[in-house]
Amino acid sequence: MISVGKNEVLASVRLRRAIPEDREALARMYAEFEPKGASLGLPPRRDAESWLARLATHHNFLFWFEDRIIAHAVLCADDDTAEVAVFVHQDFRGCRFGRLLLSFLVEEAQRLGIRRVWGVTELDNVPMLRLAHSLGFVAGEDPGEFYLDLEKVEAPSKPLTTAA
Repeated sequence: MISVGKNEVLASVRLRRAIPEDREALARMYAEFEPKGASLGLPPRRDAESWLARLATHHNFLFWFEDRIIAHAVLCADDDTAEVAVFVHQDFRGCRFGRLLLSFLVEEAQRLGIRRVWGVTELDNVPMLRLAHSLGFVAGEDPGEFYLDLEKVEAPSKPLTTAA
């Protein structure tokens, strides 16, 4: 568990787009990542490197605290829709990083001209489902699916920004 307070963590994190040189630090985060039971098998326990290689072709964003990655978000665009996924290291859950990252992914999708973003989780992942609902996502046809039609969402007045 982290030994600093939430306010110190929030004041000290950096959000930025992932670069190839981040791969080793990202692999370290996932090596010690404790997935919730509601993670649909992600990140995979075996062959995480192949999974990270596939994700590298998409829009990846990282929260850094000191010298480590503490959260990872990915926007997997396919034409005018995109899947969203957010992973927060267990030591940093409850600090609002999931909310910040999901909000940022919505903004990034709007910037890219994507019409709909969607995600999927297990039905017992109540925190993720509540988070998605609080940001305007609605339930999809499949259990655990949620989506947001961006044509109906106003662009944020003050966008989040990332460091270089």
